[in-house]
Amino acid sequence: MTRLKRIALVGGIIVLVWGLSFGRVEAKEPTSPYDIEVKPLTTAECGQCHFSIFQTIKKEGARHQINCVRCHTQYHVYNPRKQNYDEIMPKCASCHVSATGGPFHGENKSLTPCLTCHADPHKPLAIPMSEVEASCALCHTKEGREINKYPSRHTSDVTCADCHAEKHGYIPECDACHESHSPEVKMATADCMVCHPVHKPTQITYDQETASLICAGCHDEAYNLLQKKETKHTTVKCVACHPAHKDILSCSKCHGEPHSKDMMMDTTKCGGCHGIAHDLL
Repeated sequence: MTRLKRIALVGGIIVLVWGLSFGRVEAKEPTSPYDIEVKPLTTAECGQCHFSIFQTIKKEGARHQINCVRCHTQYHVYNPRKQNYDEIMPKCASCHVSATGGPFHGENKSLTPCLTCHADPHKPLAIPMSEVEASCALCHTKEGREINKYPSRHTSDVTCADCHAEKHGYIPECDACHESHSPEVKMATADCMVCHPVHKPTQITYDQETASLICAGCHDEAYNLLQKKETKHTTVKCVACHPAHKDILSCSKCHGEPHSKDMMMDTTKCGGCHGIAHDLL
């Protein structure tokens, strides 16, 4: 049915008259539902169905906060009869390779199953420490060597997961387990680490700039004696006389030989007249 114009002469005046005509109109061929251009799903569209995964990536995805289809090049193609889950799932090595093109963390077979440590690729840094601690030393080789070469209670009494429990990369404060050595001097983690490397804590070392107050964290009695009676030794740093832990310099290193050679043959007896170095008479 179409609408047509007609021209009519009415009273000498030409007028346009609208009329209807029931002529045949050719119908178009039906369009195929697949005859359209389809674009890959957007991340927002994926999130409408996979909402919990979307939220996980949003909160804990780290560098995996990328478009879903960058990893999931195949989707909605799982077939329970074919059991093709492993085939269609993204492969870590598609993106994560080493500088030489091999496995990202190295060739060790214990490291190549990525999901052993990175249990959920949607939150890759949420590593279940209690389940992977047997493999910690594979990546943390320096720490593994130290803790085994220098046995301490950090070797026998605790595990990696005991200290780094909250998440991978978490470093606790020393006072989470340890009290300060001295009740009079509060030691913070940075102070403790001056002397005690955490993975070999019995190997006590320090540099020549170490403040005497750090030494007082363990040796508060000696420190208090030096402060109680002010002498020239009061202003001398502990490390000047004790350049290494438990080293005690001979008096003559600083004081020369002020007495006869016979007296200076055994400087361990200086204290008989001068008292101890921390409490001079």
